[in-house]
Amino acid sequence: MLPFIKPTDAELAQGRWLILSSAFLWSLAGVFIKFLDAPPLTIVFYRSLFAGLVFTPFLRRGGWRFNAPILVSALTYTAAISAFVAANKLTTAANAIVLQYTAPIFVFLFSRLVLREKIARLNALALAVSMVGVTIISLDSAGRPEMSGVLLALLSGLLFAAYMINLRRTADVDPIYLTWINNISCAVLLLPVVRSDLGLSSTELGILIVMGAVQLGMPYFLFSKGLRTVPLQEAALIALVEPVLNPLWVGFVVGEVPSSATITGGVLILFGLGVRYLWPLWNRAAEPARSVP
Repeated sequence: MLPFIKPTDAELAQGRWLILSSAFLWSLAGVFIKFLDAPPLTIVFYRSLFAGLVFTPFLRRGGWRFNAPILVSALTYTAAISAFVAANKLTTAANAIVLQYTAPIFVFLFSRLVLREKIARLNALALAVSMVGVTIISLDSAGRPEMSGVLLALLSGLLFAAYMINLRRTADVDPIYLTWINNISCAVLLLPVVRSDLGLSSTELGILIVMGAVQLGMPYFLFSKGLRTVPLQEAALIALVEPVLNPLWVGFVVGEVPSSATITGGVLILFGLGVRYLWPLWNRAAEPARSVP
């Protein structure tokens, strides 16, 4: 595993924008999925297949490899997105995406236990506030038929955390190749499972092509690239923008209105992010100007 080298301010800013851009693109998933009647794993198969095909022309010669970290990356990636898409079919898009974002708490725990990284006090505060929001949404769904979707979303969060932790072990791998191998591996792994459910309408095919190229492949590439300069804990917090935006898009386009518990939880997540990023700026602005000797 390559050590995390402290980036310059410009590199850190660029990395943050890359992570934020990936979260924005990921947040569009719920809208697309709600327009598809195909089984969840069929959606995952086609989406990953098209994502892999889009990145194929950009592969570099001589950069191909397959080792244990890449295998873990492919397996956790496949499992995480499969659980997430299935959750979207079994519960509301708002619940699915917000509960997937239990991932940061697992990232923080794993980074502390596995990578021996200390949890910054401000990160811990932002995480605690955000996880209160996640808890509110979870309790609101307890005992309901959609609870299976809630549990799948939580499983997706755990798997996504494992994927993010493992990205440090693939830091020396070309992000284009890593995005390609993850998606092609996902399609290959799922093909035996979905081969009897591959029929699609022309509309569904078009939606899945766009999802694969724009909503899935590109953000994972941006996230992998951004993680080279942004600390893992901070990247996990920036990505919390996704569960705030996702239900908004679904509400505007599909008309699926989030419950009051989901709205409350989303507001807390956004507040947690605000604490993390606005507090340092506030303190910096409040510092008295130093006199020149």
